[in-house]
Amino acid sequence: MNTEHSELSKTIAYCGLICRLCFMADRCDGCKTDKNLCEKNCSDEGCFNRNCCESKGLKGCYECAEIYDCTEGIFSLGSMSKIKAFSICIREDGIDSFINSVIVNMKKGISVEKGKDYDGKSIDIVLKMLRNVV
Repeated sequence: MNTEHSELSKTIAYCGLICRLCFMADRCDGCKTDKNLCEKNCSDEGCFNRNCCESKGLKGCYECAEIYDCTEGIFSLGSMSKIKAFSICIREDGIDSFINSVIVNMKKGISVEKGKDYDGKSIDIVLKMLRNVV
């Protein structure tokens, strides 16, 4: 794994988002750090996905067998959750493959940023985008 891949893989959030590529990355070091400014984590109830993973001893939702049926927390968008698609991709293809897909797509101009290319698409379409099938 090259340095770029290694650095990005260290910032994968509990939910599957790559914190280093988040729109808040210049102010926030990610949800697994003390310098966590994620809007989900900073809410009164805290981040469902983080709390759930920590209670189950998981590194992320992608390690949970219940991910496919989960509609809690950041996955509340159901079949339209790009971040759930990210976690499913990590679960099925591995972190290295997921990071590589994101980087390849970024070089094609496809952005993971909020409100950009993966948003508003079904999990199936996002998975196809990540697997370079579309």
